[in-house]
Amino acid sequence: MTIIPFWGVSWESNSYLIVSQKHAALIDAGVDVGRVEAALTREDATLDYILLTHGHFDHTLSVDRLRESLSAPLTVHTADAEMLTDAEKSAQYLFFGTKNAHKPAEKTVEHGDALPLGDAVIRVYHTPGHSLGSICYGVENALFSGDTLFAGGYGRCDLYGGDRNALAHSLRSLRKLDQALTIYPGHGGSATLGDALDGLFGLI
Repeated sequence: MTIIPFWGVSWESNSYLIVSQKHAALIDAGVDVGRVEAALTREDATLDYILLTHGHFDHTLSVDRLRESLSAPLTVHTADAEMLTDAEKSAQYLFFGTKNAHKPAEKTVEHGDALPLGDAVIRVYHTPGHSLGSICYGVENALFSGDTLFAGGYGRCDLYGGDRNALAHSLRSLRKLDQALTIYPGHGGSATLGDALDGLFGLI
């Protein structure tokens, strides 16, 4: 499996391209279409999925253009599906004062779902708190943690669907996973899961 990061592409959010046996998945969609297309060409891969960790605008800005150019279905947790079509819930209106919205997702997922990608399997972990439908995606030795967990903290809880208690429970649930996993967060750099959780210093 190959991981191609697009660091700090949209409001300093990260997107990631995962490639396994010429099949690819894009985690979050703030990155320009051209950069994704170039990476797919280099890897001689086809985009099978666009996977959102949650529905906030900085992780979705390119979803419609990506779908149009690459014909890949957009996938989001059921609880965050409404954010794609509602600029207030996605915080786009809060930051931009506009009510532009996206087309609905083609697919929704729930906790425990598994998505095949080449010879890899992407596993879905529902980790609400930053939003109602925040999820992490686990594949091999990587965990794409969105805005649930950063290398030096965690996502804010004061936007639509945020809940500090729910986030605390979600972060505790990540202790059940292999602490040697590398997290690839929605903002900032990578870390091991154990180091990221230990670094919270009792904040949650």
